[in-house]
Amino acid sequence: MNKPTPLPAELTPYPIVANITFAEGPSFDDLGNLYFVNYAHEGTIGRLTPGGTATIWVHTGGSAGGTKYDGDGHIVVADSGAGRITRFDVLTRKMEILTEEFEGQPYLRPNDLTLDRFGNIYFTVPAPSEPSKERLGAVYRINMSDDNSPTGVDRLLADVPVLNGLAVLRDPDRFYLALTVRNSIVAYDIAGDGSLVNENTVIEFPDRSVDGIAFDEHQRLWVARWTHGSVAVVDVERREQLADYPMGVERVTNLAFWENSLYVSIAARSSVERLDVGCRGLAITPDWSLRRRP
Repeated sequence: MNKPTPLPAELTPYPIVANITFAEGPSFDDLGNLYFVNYAHEGTIGRLTPGGTATIWVHTGGSAGGTKYDGDGHIVVADSGAGRITRFDVLTRKMEILTEEFEGQPYLRPNDLTLDRFGNIYFTVPAPSEPSKERLGAVYRINMSDDNSPTGVDRLLADVPVLNGLAVLRDPDRFYLALTVRNSIVAYDIAGDGSLVNENTVIEFPDRSVDGIAFDEHQRLWVARWTHGSVAVVDVERREQLADYPMGVERVTNLAFWENSLYVSIAARSSVERLDVGCRGLAITPDWSLRRRP
């Protein structure tokens, strides 16, 4: 791993796009188009081109939370309102439902998602459909084949208290999860069979709270601090906070890297804003050309 780029002493947020009903789920495709949810009104996905043109890109049929580009021409979406995980072709905008139930039970408001190096899709559901387990959620994985087709869904964690953002490291294979009510980030080793084992707490913040998370190229974890109104940076190996950048308002929801900047969705300002952090994000999409070799 390269010598880490020094963290800035302070950062100034620069507004990039506004008029978002509830700002969440920023992500980029490989051309630098920025996708985000609820542009102009709830239930849409907006797209901001590198040239600066913002449009309503698609209507989801529900109300999306998280989005991610899969490296294979799709924007994958956690559709909270419709209770499903979908993906949209970036050229045709055609929607495909990847999963909408597990063992006969519908998902209750899927929240966020990420991918691993094999193209598998991990997503969080903050609460189950069973009323007796209110506020206890689960983590699921959609297993993808070498041609990027879904082959099944596994429930990896259950009865987790109000979980939110998630991220996967490639080396070592490790899974990270934001627990909102505990103000903490926890980690799991990804075992050879794909299960999540050896839970440990990376950091517990002294005040509320945590939402979306993303790694930079130096494997530092950037954390959207929901009601704390900031973006924190955590060294996950040393289990310590390295920095905390105020955004000037609460309800900081999620974040995504593009080039040397971090793009942060802020629900309280109905916006996505840029922080010029000086480093790139960790690659989170698989190289499908390698997966498809004969």
